[in-house]
Amino acid sequence: MSDKINIEKLVKKAQGGDTDAFALVYDEYFEHVYRYIYYRVEKSEVEDIAAQVFMRAWDNLGRFKFQGVSFGAWLFKIAHNLIVDKYRTHRSIAEIPVDLADERESSDPRYITRGKMDQLVLKKALNELTDTYRQVVILKFINGFSNQEIAEILKRREGNVRILQFRALRELKGVLQKMGYEW
Repeated sequence: MSDKINIEKLVKKAQGGDTDAFALVYDEYFEHVYRYIYYRVEKSEVEDIAAQVFMRAWDNLGRFKFQGVSFGAWLFKIAHNLIVDKYRTHRSIAEIPVDLADERESSDPRYITRGKMDQLVLKKALNELTDTYRQVVILKFINGFSNQEIAEILKRREGNVRILQFRALRELKGVLQKMGYEW
C-alpha cells in the first residue's frame, strides 16, 4: 500500500467531493480488494462485489474517520460484510469452478497452466479452512497486509492474529499434504 499520509489526504479530499481523489484511492486499493474477494467467492461474482465495495465506500465516505482504523481496513471490512451478506442470501454452496484462469496472465502456456494449477490447488485448500483461518491467510499472504492491519480488519488483537496465522498455516499444510502436495 502507498504512503499512509498520502491516502489520508486523498480520502479527505474525496470526502469533500473530489471524485479524482477517490479515483486515485480506488486505483490504490482495487487490486487488493479484488484478490481478497477472488479467493472467497465464485469467479463470476468477483467483479460485481468489488464494484459494490467501492460504491458503498463512496456512499458512506462521509462517515469514515481516521480514528484508529486505516482506510484500507475499512474497505476490507466492507468487502467482508458484502461477502457475508452474499452467503446469507445464497445459502447454497457452489463447487469450485475447474477453469480458474487469470485473464491478465502472460501468453506463455506453461506459465498459464502452472498459474491455473496453483490457483486451483490454493483455492481448494483454502476452502477446507475455517472462515477465520482463510481470511487470515488471504489478508496476510495474498494481499500482504501487516499483522496490525489484519487486526484492524478482523477486530482482534495483533497477538491473536499471529496465533491465528500460525494455526492457519499449520492447518493449510495438513490440507495440502492430504491433497498430495508437499509443503
